[in-house]
Amino acid sequence: MYKYAVLFVFLILYSTTSFAQDEETIILPDIEIQSSIGDRTRLTPGSTNYVGRESMDRSRGLTVGETLEEIPGVISEIDDGDSRKANFGVRGAHSRRSRKISVYEDYNPLNFAPYTDPTTHYIPPDERIAGIEVLKGSGQLTHGPQTMHGIINFLNHRPPKQGGGKFITSFGESNIGPRQQYHIRYGRDFGRIGTWQGMFTRHDNRGPVEGDIIDFNDFFINGDVDLTSNQKLSVNLNYSHEDSEYAEGGLGLYQYNANPYMGNERKFDDTFEMDVVRTSLAHSYYANESLKIDTNIYYNFVYRQRWSQTDNESAGLVVREDISCDEDAEGVMVQEAAATIGTCGYKNTPRRYHTGGIETRFYKDTTLFGKTNNLKYGAKFEFEKIERKARITGADKKQTGTQITEDEFSKMSEDAEVYALALYIEDDIQASDNLILTPGLRYESYYLIHNDRERKDGCGETGVSDCNNYTSYEKDEYILLPGLGFTYEQNNTNQIFGGVHMGMAPPAVGDAGYRQISNLKAQKSFNFELGVINSTFEDKHGVTFETTAFRTVERNRPVKSSLRTAGTGSTLKNIGTTFTDGIEFAANWDQSKYSKNSRNWFANITYSFMYPKLKTHQLGERSDDDAGTVTIVDDVYENDIPFVPRHKGLVTLGYGAPNKWDLSATARYRGEYFTDIDNSKGIGQAGRFGQVDDHWLINARGNYILPLANKPTLYLSLTNIFDTTYIASISAEGLKVGNGRSIMSGLEYSF
Repeated sequence: MYKYAVLFVFLILYSTTSFAQDEETIILPDIEIQSSIGDRTRLTPGSTNYVGRESMDRSRGLTVGETLEEIPGVISEIDDGDSRKANFGVRGAHSRRSRKISVYEDYNPLNFAPYTDPTTHYIPPDERIAGIEVLKGSGQLTHGPQTMHGIINFLNHRPPKQGGGKFITSFGESNIGPRQQYHIRYGRDFGRIGTWQGMFTRHDNRGPVEGDIIDFNDFFINGDVDLTSNQKLSVNLNYSHEDSEYAEGGLGLYQYNANPYMGNERKFDDTFEMDVVRTSLAHSYYANESLKIDTNIYYNFVYRQRWSQTDNESAGLVVREDISCDEDAEGVMVQEAAATIGTCGYKNTPRRYHTGGIETRFYKDTTLFGKTNNLKYGAKFEFEKIERKARITGADKKQTGTQITEDEFSKMSEDAEVYALALYIEDDIQASDNLILTPGLRYESYYLIHNDRERKDGCGETGVSDCNNYTSYEKDEYILLPGLGFTYEQNNTNQIFGGVHMGMAPPAVGDAGYRQISNLKAQKSFNFELGVINSTFEDKHGVTFETTAFRTVERNRPVKSSLRTAGTGSTLKNIGTTFTDGIEFAANWDQSKYSKNSRNWFANITYSFMYPKLKTHQLGERSDDDAGTVTIVDDVYENDIPFVPRHKGLVTLGYGAPNKWDLSATARYRGEYFTDIDNSKGIGQAGRFGQVDDHWLINARGNYILPLANKPTLYLSLTNIFDTTYIASISAEGLKVGNGRSIMSGLEYSF
């Protein structure tokens, strides 16, 4: 059904559009990208932020996650030391693996399977990023399917027509071990075949805990080809391979208190391997001066495999080499004496993702009822296929050798296919000289086929004949999402913006766990915002600021009823209504805007306040013992939504000579938050639930441009100067500590 529907939609779109070219030659326009924190994309309704390469180079974040933390309303959990696992959240979205936001690279999806399993374990290395866009308002309606909280889009450097390249090398030391990063790129114009560029990036970094090594290589090729005077083709080709000694699991409370950095010293090291293949082909067609048509075809393949030592799921705690599964060592309690950990095992979870699609966008300038209209409308079809497996062995099984086979030890497996069709339209209406109204409408539909198998315990043993339990189901959903935004501009110095829109997020396999996605409903939201941008004082005082108030009313949010409930620590269920009210603020001061001094001060302040509340009457539940006895607790009404800190902010102060050198320091603050709807105080014994404390981090950096040809740049960056110990993430697998003190030095050379 969906195949024919897609064909029909695209035929209608093209048939209602005139492709007659003007006789005059149409020159393809050059696109300029803004390059400072706080800049807004003027033609995008609602709150937007952009971090350009210039700002990224000045701040010298240790990871991409640190760069995103500069944007108000964005939360980044860096629990692998390198932001490879992409734990990003926007305006109250749970940041775990960025499942609740849409993550893009050049507006091609980075979520592995946006409709089925939007887990994100990959983002482009920061060295090849030209800028980062964040959309938080009604402008999300032209993207999706995750449209409730926000969108993050990484923009790559395009090939240089004039020819040239850059070499970047950096090395340093963390509290755990060495860090090394390399990047090289080169591109030029090859005449008729277009302008092409090749990039290679390698990271060999230590994670935040002992034994964790993040090791990946990234190859990227992009090209721009002018087919005719009014047609352009853009190509992206990407292959990335990660082979890391990394544990997604964390520590129990007693282990964390004894040594939060104990980690990968296990009988057999935990590993995380992943191959990513990403391709896209974008065609831009300027039919005439008022009509542009963009068509993008993309295909992504991901294969990831995780090995981890387990206790056969009985407690989910990390086991050190010097600690057996049921014994204490060095005075470190694995868990309280009342509980018993079973025999150690080894778990392997291979997964495959295929995601492909085609999207066509139309940009039409027209006049309706005497008003200028900038129409944007289009359609997207996407196909997804996922395969998820989990294999758990006995105590004598290892990663190496021939003891384990895919069939023999398949504990759980599932596969799913999705056919999705989205239609959207958005119109910028010039209602007056100062006012632009932007109504929008998005239609989302998807059809899901899901199959799973659970291998019975004891399969293959005497008396067990039926080894497998099979279940299969189909699901389709149709959702209409309206929105309205506005922008009012006065004297080119003051801008008021706002809007309201509906958002949605399909139920994800990663939320529900195996065999339970059919019990979850799609999340829906009503989103409101009102903001102002002021640059009145920029010319005389170098000051600009932006503030936004927002409310997100959400239905069917999947949350953990309690991480203390035995056997359900990783299982979520839909809960009633939630409210997230918030205020975002950003201010910049740059003395060079009004001073003629050769050396100037600059500063940046951002702050986010969120008031996340459960607005549903529901009894919480928890288990006070390992036998799983459930105890009903108080009504959770007015409790905080899990994993949403109320406060987040930073202050940066710097001094320097433009285009010569600069020094700056940053103080970052992250407020406390809860991890279950019971709002449990303290941390549970298994490290799976509780209240995470607030913390401050102090960073500093310096840049020096050498007075040589091509202006090579030396830089030094210090992160977490006071070596503050803090919890970076907490999940069903335990506690993970954040990056300790790190120092990095580097060289950038253009050629």
